Amino acid sequence: MSWQQAIPAALSIVSASGKASAGNAAADVGRQQQAAMQYEADQARINAGQAQASAQRVAAEQRRQGALVQSRAIALAAAGGGSTTDAGVINLIAGNAGEIAYRSAVALYEGEDKARSLREMAKAKEYSGVMAAKSGEDRKKAAMVGAFGDLVKGGASLFSTFGGGGVNDLPPAGNNPDEW
Repeated sequence: MSWQQAIPAALSIVSASGKASAGNAAADVGRQQQAAMQYEADQARINAGQAQASAQRVAAEQRRQGALVQSRAIALAAAGGGSTTDAGVINLIAGNAGEIAYRSAVALYEGEDKARSLREMAKAKEYSGVMAAKSGEDRKKAAMVGAFGDLVKGGASLFSTFGGGGVNDLPPAGNNPDEW
């Protein structure tokens, strides 16, 4: 048999090596995707904390502005000759206090809602990363199975090309080694 007949078998063996390398690369890519997703998840959690802190600052500013409005209302009532015990002044102050509490609560709610959304996004990113790593490992396993198949196919081809065929193809046994 000639070396040209052995080329397909050798190519099968080279193909197996390439498949194994591709499988390792797929697993590496999956792990890199997982690391990137974990970074994004961590960043989303940081952003969630910042959203809550920002909302708390907005709520505090709403309360501060409300206190200034209350103070001005009381000062104007006193300057006009009224009293803080007058029904109109009491209603005005109570209405302002309700509006201040409402605006402050809305600011806190909006911040918490945004933070919750960012935390959920972080969980989704982590899950996506785990799935990317698992997919890479699955592709690696599939490539290794394919590589093994190529090796078996190449080995069988070489075996049959170079005279392998089993016990039935052996020359008859005799005492003369030249007959073998």
